[in-house]
Amino acid sequence: MSQAYAYCSDFVKRFSYERYLSTLYAPITARPGLIALYAFACEISRVRELVNEPMPGEIRLQWWHDAVSGKDHGDVQHNPVAQAILETVTHFKLPREPLLNLIEARRFDLYSDPMPTLNDLEGYCGETSSALILLASMILSGKPSDRQVSDACGHGGVAYAMSGLMQTLAWQASRHQQFVPNDVLAHHNVMASALQGKTSDDGVWAVFEEMIDHAKAHLDSCEHALKGIDLSVLPAFLPVFQVELFFNEADKDSFEPLQVCGGAPHIWRMWHMWRTSRRLKKLARS
Repeated sequence: MSQAYAYCSDFVKRFSYERYLSTLYAPITARPGLIALYAFACEISRVRELVNEPMPGEIRLQWWHDAVSGKDHGDVQHNPVAQAILETVTHFKLPREPLLNLIEARRFDLYSDPMPTLNDLEGYCGETSSALILLASMILSGKPSDRQVSDACGHGGVAYAMSGLMQTLAWQASRHQQFVPNDVLAHHNVMASALQGKTSDDGVWAVFEEMIDHAKAHLDSCEHALKGIDLSVLPAFLPVFQVELFFNEADKDSFEPLQVCGGAPHIWRMWHMWRTSRRLKKLARS
């Protein structure tokens, strides 16, 4: 593995451990490409954390947009993530449009605008998460995804991203962000300011439970779509089913949606992913 890919591997292991774990279930020839793809996603998702104002974030995202588009930047080869993802795109003949759409979707992160509707949120999750699973599937299978794989990627990405957002409500409030859609809040007569508290009232709990139900429905649809699917793409879906650990945590009486949720220990994630890999193989063979 080149120095750039080694950097990406450490980067993904630090910021997206479940995706790092999933690459260990992939063929060794596909691992560098997957690592580069996941490092790119981590890099773009962290832009909001690295800037204090929207404009520097816009500049960073434009740099990435230009780099992925193929516009010359003298410093691209000095950025290990950029170097790795561009090599991966070329080697695996990946389409650039999903990567560009991911960058564009992340512009929403730079501002404090509330998410308007559940449909908008699902679109955001699709462009930032589902597209990533689709590209990972292409790396693993070596061919464009068919309708079945695309359907599984669509639902799996929404389940993964939506669950992650529900796990980080307290963190979003600290950054003055609101990913809980306005129409869901309105449905339960909950003001957005209620999400900035320390404890959840009945209204916030109702909103949280509805969002979890939506995420579970997408996860169920993803699992259904995986029946009889090409075995080679399964490692792309292993991170998706890690959300089951969060669902289990959220079911506990002691859980509080508006408090920081640290997530399951690494050893539990490793065990759950191993069990999931066996389960998905049985499902794909059915």
